Parts: sequence; structure tokens; C-alpha cells
Amino acid sequence: MKKTHFFSGTFLAFLVAANAQAETYDGVLQGSGIRSREDVAAEAVAAAGSADPFRESGSSGVIAPLALTRSRDAVNAEAIKEAHSANQNLTGKAYYRDVIPSQYVIQPQLVKAAK
Repeated sequence: MKKTHFFSGTFLAFLVAANAQAETYDGVLQGSGIRSREDVAAEAVAAAGSADPFRESGSSGVIAPLALTRSRDAVNAEAIKEAHSANQNLTGKAYYRDVIPSQYVIQPQLVKAAK
């Protein structure tokens, strides 16, 4: 009895193995045309240089002017000055009752508007 069960199980295993077929994978996307790398690179450079169609008010064609009132060098000099300031990271959390002592507070200076 055991031999018949063994042989029938073996026969079924061979039968299933013989009918098993592997599915081929052809990829998800099929290319419709072939372009050279140079063509694609040139198109990418042109797209990078063009206006962003997804920006705010991109479809209106109106470009908002940049409101630059100070020169880049002036902003850079101010940033360097603030970065080297002794109390640049000063917060009230470091002091009693969250009050910064008056000797550490920098008095605000009036900024002259650029003409």
C-alpha cells in the first residue's frame, strides 16, 4: 500500500513538473522610438532653460519683477557680521524667567533704505 502511494505521489509530482511553464517578462514599457543620447541631452538642456510651466501664474505669461533693494555684497557682508556676532544663538530660554539680560541685547539699528 505504501509503495502505491509513493509511486502515485511521484507520478503526480512529475506530471505537475512537466506541465509547469515559466512566463516570460518583456518589460512594462515598450519603447515606441529610439532616439540618440545626444538628442535627449539637447532636449533636456532646452527644457531646463525654459520657464517652469508649473509655477504660480505660469499660464498667464506674466513674470513678476524681482524686488531687489540691496546689493548682493551688502547682504553677504551683513550675513557675515551676524554669523560672527557673539550672541547669534542667544535665546531667552537660557536665562531666569526667559528674560535676556540687557547687556546681551543688541540695540536695533535703523537701516537706511537703498535708493
